[in-house]
Amino acid sequence: MATVKELMKQGKKAEIWTKLCGHLDLNMDEYMEIQERLLFEQIEYLRHSEIGKALLGEKIPTTIEEFCNLVPLTTYKDYDRFLKDQKSDVLPFEPFGWVRTSGRSGEYPWKWAPYTKQMYDQLGNGSLSAILMSSATRKGEVNIDPHNVLLLGTAPRPYVSGYLSLSVEEQSGFRFVPPLSVGETMDFGERINSGFKQGMITGLDYFYGLASILAKIGERFESGDGTGKPSAAMLKPSVFIRLIKGYMNAKLGKRNLLPKDIWHMKGVLTGGTDTDIFRKKIEYYWGKQPLEGYACTEGGIFGFQSWSYKGMTLVPDSNFYEFIPYDEHIKSRIDKNYTPKTLLFRDLVPGIYEMVFTNLLGGVFTRYRIGDLIEVVSMRDDEVGINLPQIQFYSRCDDIIDLGGMFRLTEKAIWLVIEAAKFRYVDWIARKEEKEGKPILHLYLELADGETTPLDNIEEALRVNFRSMNNEFADFEKMLGKENFVVTQLKNGAFAKYMEEQRAAGADLAHLKPTHMQAPEKVIKRLLE
Repeated sequence: MATVKELMKQGKKAEIWTKLCGHLDLNMDEYMEIQERLLFEQIEYLRHSEIGKALLGEKIPTTIEEFCNLVPLTTYKDYDRFLKDQKSDVLPFEPFGWVRTSGRSGEYPWKWAPYTKQMYDQLGNGSLSAILMSSATRKGEVNIDPHNVLLLGTAPRPYVSGYLSLSVEEQSGFRFVPPLSVGETMDFGERINSGFKQGMITGLDYFYGLASILAKIGERFESGDGTGKPSAAMLKPSVFIRLIKGYMNAKLGKRNLLPKDIWHMKGVLTGGTDTDIFRKKIEYYWGKQPLEGYACTEGGIFGFQSWSYKGMTLVPDSNFYEFIPYDEHIKSRIDKNYTPKTLLFRDLVPGIYEMVFTNLLGGVFTRYRIGDLIEVVSMRDDEVGINLPQIQFYSRCDDIIDLGGMFRLTEKAIWLVIEAAKFRYVDWIARKEEKEGKPILHLYLELADGETTPLDNIEEALRVNFRSMNNEFADFEKMLGKENFVVTQLKNGAFAKYMEEQRAAGADLAHLKPTHMQAPEKVIKRLLE
């Protein structure tokens, strides 16, 4: 089968669209036929391997129903003994690469995932699908070509984002700045700075990475610190012209220089809970609304939004999907011996579900509970003409703060409340704590330098926003009193000091910052020092 790079050289735009986004035209029967066919190919791969025999048991399923009833749900503890030493003889295939997580959960140093060549290729194709979609405004529109320049804004191998970038480069011929081979030797800040310096010369067409990073870069530009110190590169005619045009655009807009004045991005791609938080800021700074995707180390690409920027459509050929309804999920958290029921993709209705997936294309994770909650927001996207359920990432299972059973708060919900209060801050942590035997929501905030809003005013603004965004918050206050929401201001530089200490201790990239939700007591003590 021709690669995207080959199809671009041949000018076959219709074939590119079909290859990358054809699944958006599937009906449910067609979608499930792909899921079922690939699932039983996967079972055949697994049954002949040591790890597969341990997962499948003695009776090999011959129907989807048997698969769901006979094969147990799994978590990483079922795989650790097979994968921790990266031994390939227990796997269905010799892995093309070993991908690992950040180990942020703390339960394992990190989690390893073997990728076959097919999985690696699908990682690139799935990413190219999202890149294509990020620049489309209608069905069949293809705005990618081999000369596109991408800013390298993600972590290198062995993280999944590193393999993703390499696969995209191989299958498209896109140019990354800095080049992948160079960027892998740099730390995160160096990669971003180098990418922007080179982007002044080459231009930038696409960016994928963290929404918060894009927003921060935009803020730096707005404050007058975006173009960096003068350098020899700025003497190049192309750079000089780009800057002059940018400053003229900014002057016409009666504002400081912004990234959108310098680069006319075709597409911006992000993922995670912060996409909606920074969506408007990113569009303002970069001139392009970010397209959200959903992926993970163990499962690769799950899905992405269309040009309507509403829900995401799950791709049918990377994983076989099952979904645990939220009430079943809660039962299984209360009773560890309870086996929750699952639904198939065709059985979904709007609501919240725990994601369960089985790798296709020769992977090993089978009926795997990754710990994510997703929400089905609609059964179709009429604007685009997609007749499949539309989802969005809801929360990590362990990132929900449940206060007295009265209401639950996700990281995204709290972040939106903070952003809506319009004060400048560095970072935050939210925890469920106890005070006099009652549950309280405790928010730890570091305010930005120069932020003079009194803490009492900030706390009241947050209360007002919580009430407007969550009706149950007012009931929570009535039942337990206003003292059950507490805001503590951290000293200026608290998060920077913590990160520097982590960096000095050799911490992994993902462990430099504390988690927003339910950070351990020892982390709070360090921030309060």
